[in-house]
Amino acid sequence: MKTKILILSTLLLVCLTQPVHAEHQMDEIPMYDGQHNPQITENKEFSENAAQLGWKYYYSGDYPTAIKRFNQAWMFNRNNPEAFWGFGLIMGARSKEENPKKNLNESIKFLEKADTLSKNNPRIMIDLAYSETVLGYFLKGTQKKGFQSHFDKAEILFKESKKLEKTYPLLYSNWSVLYFYEEKYIEAKEKLDIAKNLGFKPNPDYEKDLTTKLNISKNKIQK
Repeated sequence: MKTKILILSTLLLVCLTQPVHAEHQMDEIPMYDGQHNPQITENKEFSENAAQLGWKYYYSGDYPTAIKRFNQAWMFNRNNPEAFWGFGLIMGARSKEENPKKNLNESIKFLEKADTLSKNNPRIMIDLAYSETVLGYFLKGTQKKGFQSHFDKAEILFKESKKLEKTYPLLYSNWSVLYFYEEKYIEAKEKLDIAKNLGFKPNPDYEKDLTTKLNISKNKIQK
């Protein structure tokens, strides 16, 4: 769909310059941190165009600008799954730099909302499964409990998404990561090989780590 450049009057927006948290401005927090202008009339076309811009900035790596556009998409249509999808991915990305547990839980919350609104979009399900996977891994390495339920949820989501879209490379690459974190290295290699056959180019460091773990595991079995 052709992206239209939106020029939104600042009169329509809430004040976006007031710091809400030390790290982020209000317009860089999903749904404006719960604040919005109630006088703004729903406009699904504006919402869709803003979401398209959000994806443009997201894929260029400009997350601060991307979330501003996803906020606009949400503002003009509170039930736009693209907005919640964008929120979920950006909060997941933030977890690498700050508040991993909090941001991963936020990521899961928004992706679950996007999944509900989109009615079984397999790619949203795959992203949700990945956030569950990463949260499980974080919990496994910190509090040592409660992690398995997140791994189990991820497994279910990967299986469900496979029923809907079998040839999406990220399904198998992300599934491989789940098995890697569960120390199921043979299964992880099988999923990664499927992803590669579908054109996916894995991170060399991940593939190297997986090969190392797989060899160690095989040597233990042989002994």
